[in-house]
Amino acid sequence: MLPQVLRQLLKRSFVVRLLLATIGYGVVVTGSLYLVPAGGSGASLVWPPAAAGVALLFFGGLELWPAIAIAFFVTLFAHDISPPLTAITAIANVLESVVGAYLLRNYVGFSPHIGRLRDALGLILSSFVSTLISASVITIGVGLINHNGVLNGDLWVGIWIGHLVSLISMAPFVLRWGHRPFFHKTRNEVLEGLAIFGSITVLTFFLFWTPYGSIGIISLLYILIIPLIWAALRAGPRGMSLALFIIALGGAAGILFGFGPITHSANLPQALFGVQMIIGTLAFIFLPFTSITEERKEAVTKLERHVGELEVALQKISSEDQAKSDFIAILAHELRNPLSPILSGLELLKSKQHGPPDVLHMMGAHLHTVARLLDDLLDMSRISQKRLKLQREPVEIHAVMAQTVEMVKPYLDSREHHLQVELPQKEVWVDGDPVRLSQIFVNLLNNAAKYTDPGGTIVLSVTEQHGEVVVRVRDTGIGIEAERLNKIFEPFGASEKTERRPGGLHIGLSLAKRIAEMHSGSIAVYSKGPGQGTEFVVRLPIPQERVLPFEGTLKRIRGRFSKNSIAPRGGLTVLVVDDNEPAAQGLALLLKNNGHTVTVAYTGAQAIRSAMDTQPQVALLDIGLPDMDGHDLATKLRERFGDKLALVALTGYGQEQDRQKALRVGFAEHLIKPVSIVDVERVLQELF
Repeated sequence: MLPQVLRQLLKRSFVVRLLLATIGYGVVVTGSLYLVPAGGSGASLVWPPAAAGVALLFFGGLELWPAIAIAFFVTLFAHDISPPLTAITAIANVLESVVGAYLLRNYVGFSPHIGRLRDALGLILSSFVSTLISASVITIGVGLINHNGVLNGDLWVGIWIGHLVSLISMAPFVLRWGHRPFFHKTRNEVLEGLAIFGSITVLTFFLFWTPYGSIGIISLLYILIIPLIWAALRAGPRGMSLALFIIALGGAAGILFGFGPITHSANLPQALFGVQMIIGTLAFIFLPFTSITEERKEAVTKLERHVGELEVALQKISSEDQAKSDFIAILAHELRNPLSPILSGLELLKSKQHGPPDVLHMMGAHLHTVARLLDDLLDMSRISQKRLKLQREPVEIHAVMAQTVEMVKPYLDSREHHLQVELPQKEVWVDGDPVRLSQIFVNLLNNAAKYTDPGGTIVLSVTEQHGEVVVRVRDTGIGIEAERLNKIFEPFGASEKTERRPGGLHIGLSLAKRIAEMHSGSIAVYSKGPGQGTEFVVRLPIPQERVLPFEGTLKRIRGRFSKNSIAPRGGLTVLVVDDNEPAAQGLALLLKNNGHTVTVAYTGAQAIRSAMDTQPQVALLDIGLPDMDGHDLATKLRERFGDKLALVALTGYGQEQDRQKALRVGFAEHLIKPVSIVDVERVLQELF
């Protein structure tokens, strides 16, 4: 009876609701102040009041905003914070919560269940907008308090990133569990949940609470991705929100009370920033991924509910195949797009030498690892569905090896390995897809580098034997046990851990084997045992009759534009078109740093107007623009400028049919996000 009376009282009495909200929010603020490290210059890894404020106003109504202001005033004043700074902090947090909750409440169809892609994207969008406002208010207010009128850019970035990471990592938990706090699970589901979140908790503990954040040179962050994928596929939005909450709150508490390397960092604010970027990246990737997976689960459930007759069953199979194809395309696009501005930001930080080099290198390595794993997973999916097609042409093996070495050199250099390349003196031609052939040897060399201690030797040799090209990749690494040799090419099946290395998912090796077989070739592995190194041998057939490249192939290799398009020495005039403003601005800044003249457009109409005004020599176009398709935009630009304007597709759509369609409408190259400025500059150099 009492709960019913209390509910009626809360509905009718605004004062009671305001009082309870003030007390509850004040408790959150008070507890959060203890998460601020003593040497962190007022910065903490996460700020829970940011998530609590949005959830409070979302569920309780925007009229409860005074509770946030009162709680901040009382709590900060009690901690001897100056009244002006207290007022600015309270105003900023109130605005952040009001704007965030307003956008969520008025976002079309948003549900705190966060079970759809648009729910996850709506939460991310509202977090971006609200934190930009709060960071700006605090930065301006601090400048006024100091009476110098100077806006501290580092302060603004630190506050924005901290609050943004807090919202996208903690708000999903508060919203999802506040929406439906109770649930029913079977015994097996409970055991699976304990395994998932127990592993996440243990890995978070070792990462942030102890100095044992890695196994050898492999960071536990790599391993943490596995239970996160598990949580996304099996536990849904509720489980993913809990996983991100554990990482964020566990990391913050670990930095404060633990003994990890970040706690004792000489530059704690920079170290905190690096960890915030990692947590934010995980949230950006796995929130949409979980929502897409949940949407697919619900779609399958609804289909199964109506399956009865044979005609309906056949229609269901067909729709599932199409849904799988659409799922792959959406997954690639939605996961690659958030990585692009993050990669551009990292490269800008590196170019300006902002931040510890080791932290920036670590973040860049994780981003490239996620992108490479995504590409390998998508390729494996396409092969399993027999949708991966080779673009065969006569290929000279020296060109393939040159491209391979160029791609793996940065990773080999970071591992301090010595690479020996042994090539035949004469030209050797094979019939194959040059991109996929290079992918085979890149995966083999990366695998050799991964399982060889720093300073090791890796040998890449090519010979011609009995009508075959024989490529050998030998290393001085940890070797392979005899009983595991027959499992080494199985995806996900050979992931047993050794004492010195985690086994990994073995996607790259499995993909290399599949691609070699698609070229009518083979791949084998040899090892004398642990500590004796490993050798992979790839055999590709040589055509009986030597066939030189077609004229069209030579034309594409040498460049498809006239001499009038050659770049002046001062750089190129570049047009960047992307509706993702952070990605466009980041790429533009990197190009400007390299001496190019850059114009940015966010829609197709803006792109056409900018092109007419600036007469660019090259245009980097996104495909998924809001007002017109990127292919249509390319056609219109080609009609106006002809071959005087080089077109490069820069998109998250990375399937083979997407690349072929881009080339048909006039694009010279098709780059898949996230793309490094090094790759963009390489394409510009090849074109001009």
